[in-house]
Amino acid sequence: MCGINGIISKAPFELINSSLESMNNLIVHRGPDDDGIYVNSERTVALGMRRLSIIDLVSGHQPMISEDGKIVIVFNGEIYNYQELRKVLIAQYNVQFKTSSDTEVILLGYQHEGQSFFVKLNGMYAIAIYDLHVSKLFVVRDRVGEKPLYYWKNEEYFIFGSELKSIKHILNDRGFEDLKISKIGLNIYFNLTFIPAPHTIYENVFKLESGRYIEYDLSSFEYKEIKYWDIQEVSEKDKLKDYTRAKKILRESVYDSVEKRMMSDVPYGAFLSGGVDSSIITAVMADIKSDERIKTFSIISDNKKFDESARSNAVSKHCQTEHFPILLDFDAIQEDMEKVILNFDEPFADSSALPSFFVSKITKQYVKVALTGDGGDEVFGGYNRYLMQGYANKYRKIVPEIIHNNLVKPLFDQISLKKDDRGALFKIKKFLRTVNATDFDNLINIMSLGFLNEELTDMLNSSYYVDSKQYFFSEIYHKAKNFSTISKARFLDFKIALEGDMLVKVDRSSMLNSMECRSPFLDHRLVEFGFMLPDNFLIQKGQTKMILKDTFKDHLPEGLFSLPKSGFGVPVGDWLRDSLRDELISYIDPAFIQDQGIFNLDYITKLVNNHLEQKDDNTFKVWTFYCFQKWYNSNF
Repeated sequence: MCGINGIISKAPFELINSSLESMNNLIVHRGPDDDGIYVNSERTVALGMRRLSIIDLVSGHQPMISEDGKIVIVFNGEIYNYQELRKVLIAQYNVQFKTSSDTEVILLGYQHEGQSFFVKLNGMYAIAIYDLHVSKLFVVRDRVGEKPLYYWKNEEYFIFGSELKSIKHILNDRGFEDLKISKIGLNIYFNLTFIPAPHTIYENVFKLESGRYIEYDLSSFEYKEIKYWDIQEVSEKDKLKDYTRAKKILRESVYDSVEKRMMSDVPYGAFLSGGVDSSIITAVMADIKSDERIKTFSIISDNKKFDESARSNAVSKHCQTEHFPILLDFDAIQEDMEKVILNFDEPFADSSALPSFFVSKITKQYVKVALTGDGGDEVFGGYNRYLMQGYANKYRKIVPEIIHNNLVKPLFDQISLKKDDRGALFKIKKFLRTVNATDFDNLINIMSLGFLNEELTDMLNSSYYVDSKQYFFSEIYHKAKNFSTISKARFLDFKIALEGDMLVKVDRSSMLNSMECRSPFLDHRLVEFGFMLPDNFLIQKGQTKMILKDTFKDHLPEGLFSLPKSGFGVPVGDWLRDSLRDELISYIDPAFIQDQGIFNLDYITKLVNNHLEQKDDNTFKVWTFYCFQKWYNSNF
């Protein structure tokens, strides 16, 4: 696991060494164990890395160069099938390996098979390969977007890196570009509370989309993005029909994925919330390593809202793990809050990043790698919002449209949220908005955890507002237009929320503590399998993830799924009224707002003050605003 950086210059760049070194130094947390730099003789190509040693601790140094000196690679991530690929390369090409690292497998695999080798990789990765034979640079991102990759280019330079801070530093330090706020990125952020690929908060700086690679020609200085993988539509007639056979395939696939992700030369464990996904991963790990006790880590809290102990203790006892309960210390979390928020390098308002960082910080004291249950909801239909359309259909049969429009919805619209949670009233109000909306609007509104489009027209000054539905969401929705409603929702979650929120949160929170998280449910074979399943294999009679629960119910304590599920968050709504109050008020200062020129002063002042005075609970909107202003204040 590492962080990578690179600079391509059209003309010799005298400061290329120091520039790359400064980029590497900014991401030392991603790889404190080693670093390396390659610069070509013309001083036009520079590749750098910081390494967190997980596999082949001794001989996995990067950049790695082919024997003829013509191919150079830097690589961030893990290739879980590298040993299989290594055997194939030896058998087919009589390849002689000098190390036992997965980096060398990528290097020699590319040397013999070119770009076609990328589709054989099973893992999480961001890879840069400089091939002097063809005078090209290839920059590759994994299929689901577990590892980040940012880039910027103009007519003279192409610059990329694992984190935005490295690119931003070079652009500012060398005077390449005066970065400006992207209007599309801004609107998407306030819709979603995060910014998914390909956008960032800055104009002209982009995230490489998952399942794609850039081919940059150093002769013509032209580049193109090539998609090498995506979720494909599966017709109903081609979906799996045999439930028993599907369970067998699922069980074998999960076991194989978990076993591959347990491969490590350093201590490893598992995050165990006691939910369906993390419990299954833990149970499979314990079964695979029945001769040792798997280390598991979970949150305990005096606040029952955040306490995972009932479920996690039950699973730990059943699987006989060495369990480490981590007491959620809200004071300690607040102490690290600024560091965590600003480490994202752009506005990011998923407050669960704070406890994620805290848990990773404590876990790092015991292990360097942790397996997680991330991705199980998207792949196997686990979110309750996937039930919305079915509930809406039943509701319309019972409640006439005229009564809904003139009585029920107006009544609930008038009721203010008073609690710092997303409880029953929040969900009812969200549901009532879906009843008469289009399929497209429903999916976007449910996903929008910040502000709806119509709210943004009031909050943002007209010069900053753009219709993100038109410029972003519609393009992704169109790719899934022939999917079932549930599959559309899963597809959008996979392409938007998983890549832009969940995986970003996990990567930054863990890597800021120099530890690695691995997600078995995000093996691309499981993703493809999940989209081959009929909807009724996933959701039945109001129950989600049915095939996953059925397949692994014998691995888990009886009655586990009926135990109460805790949240994974922190009381930011209360903090905004208390310890963060003065800072928040400074962000709505009329002079500050006027100088920004982004917000409607009356709207944002009313929103914040209503929260502070407890007239409404606007936790998620105000937290989204607060995180943006904190980022803005730090960067402008």
